[in-house]
Amino acid sequence: MDPVQVPSPQTTQSPPQPNSIPVTTPKPSASQVVPTQPSPPAPQPTASQPAQTQPTSPPSPSTPTSAKPSGVPVDLEHINREMYKRNLELAERNKTLSLLRKLDELILSSVTDVKETAMQVTKLLVEQADFRLAALFLLDQEKKNLSLVAFAKPPSLTADEQLQLDRFTMIKSFSTSLTNNLLVQALLDKKVKTSNSLVDVLQTGSLLGTEDALIIQKIAGIKSALIFPIIVREEIIGAMVVCQQFEISDLNEYQWDLLERLIAVIGIAIDNALLYSEVQTTNQKLKVLDRLKDEFVSLASHELRTPMTAIKSYLWLFLEDNKQLLNEKQKMYIERAYTSTDRLINLVNDMLNVSRIESGRLIINKKPVNVIQLIAEIVNEILPSVNEENKKVLFVQPKTELSLVDADPDKIKQVLLNIVGNSVKFTPPGGRIEISTNQSDGLVILSVHDTGKGISQEDLPKLFKKFSIVGTTTVLTHGAQSTGLGLYISKSIVELHKGKIWVNSDGEGKGATFSFSLPVSQSSTPLSNNYSVAPTK
Repeated sequence: MDPVQVPSPQTTQSPPQPNSIPVTTPKPSASQVVPTQPSPPAPQPTASQPAQTQPTSPPSPSTPTSAKPSGVPVDLEHINREMYKRNLELAERNKTLSLLRKLDELILSSVTDVKETAMQVTKLLVEQADFRLAALFLLDQEKKNLSLVAFAKPPSLTADEQLQLDRFTMIKSFSTSLTNNLLVQALLDKKVKTSNSLVDVLQTGSLLGTEDALIIQKIAGIKSALIFPIIVREEIIGAMVVCQQFEISDLNEYQWDLLERLIAVIGIAIDNALLYSEVQTTNQKLKVLDRLKDEFVSLASHELRTPMTAIKSYLWLFLEDNKQLLNEKQKMYIERAYTSTDRLINLVNDMLNVSRIESGRLIINKKPVNVIQLIAEIVNEILPSVNEENKKVLFVQPKTELSLVDADPDKIKQVLLNIVGNSVKFTPPGGRIEISTNQSDGLVILSVHDTGKGISQEDLPKLFKKFSIVGTTTVLTHGAQSTGLGLYISKSIVELHKGKIWVNSDGEGKGATFSFSLPVSQSSTPLSNNYSVAPTK
């Protein structure tokens, strides 16, 4: 008997479940017969009859062939929660970075007033970081009192609520001896303090009481307050109070780190403003002192110059009228008194010039000037005294004709006298001083070269500075006295003429060359040298 052929089962695809993997379940056809009893044993094949394959029975509907993967919806829910958490953290990071960028802009901005900086900082914390309140307190110089310098509140509140929160500003300042106050505790311990009650922060002994603190906390929706000490360069400068609408336990480690970073940047901003304010105050005091000094120097110089000039004149008359009556010792004493008086008058004049230069009262009367004429006058004046000291002064004739310069002849003559005088002073007997001129690129350059003691490379930068004296050993050895004002005055005068002054020296014992330049007069033409300077080279 041939076995009955059972048709193959039809399969249908069940609709996919949400967050699950679709599975295929076999479904028997309507014509399929499901046996309720075991099938009779199949006939054994004989040698003449080949074996036939039994048809495969369809599976029972109650026993599906494929199982649904376990745990898939649970895993996806966990992933969704993690992604949501990471997105929140990323949003917080972006917000913090934006706030840090704005604080950096504040640090680098032109805002230098301490209160203005503090106001902007607290405003950023409330409006950009979603804090309910922010307040900044600074220590005074004696570190005995904390003063409220800035306070910010949410702008979304009603006008009446804003007015109620303004009670916070009733705190003007309070003593750091109030150790029950969290602000003071944060300063003393140099640690962050937290509280769920604003009363702990506002216990300052001021007009603001417990009831006011509770009203402020309720209106602002505050659930916790954080007090950060502001420490810059290991020094406490104040404290920052920030209030939030979450419990302290809601802050994770990352948020704590961000808050501490914010406070550190805020500390830098406030410190910069404090330093700038301190520098400005110091500068103002220095300006006042400098003005008083100039006034004193000017007054004292005027008062000294008149009697010193009279003394000098009387000494000169006494020497001229009584030369035959004075012995050598008496004459030496009078001449020393005359020389010292003359030196003192020159010092007074230098101090007056410095005072005028620094106060902008030095008057320069420019006109076309022939520098050869000025050199001739100076050489002829100093030549007798130079010859007595066995020194030589030579003028090197220019190879080309020089143009006139726009200058004040009296002031430029003073510059030349200072430079030539220094060369004569520091040149030993038998030495030589050469004065030369040339013209280049619209400038007339005057140079004074000597064979004196020279200047070390370390001393070169000190020249042309007020009260700067170099080569002390040389000064003491050769009795060459100096006030350190001559070259400073010379530099100032040359620069007022829009020129430059400089010095070159190969070192000690190798002499020095002082040079300065003056602009050529625009209204002049080259003139021949009609002035005789003796001796010349």
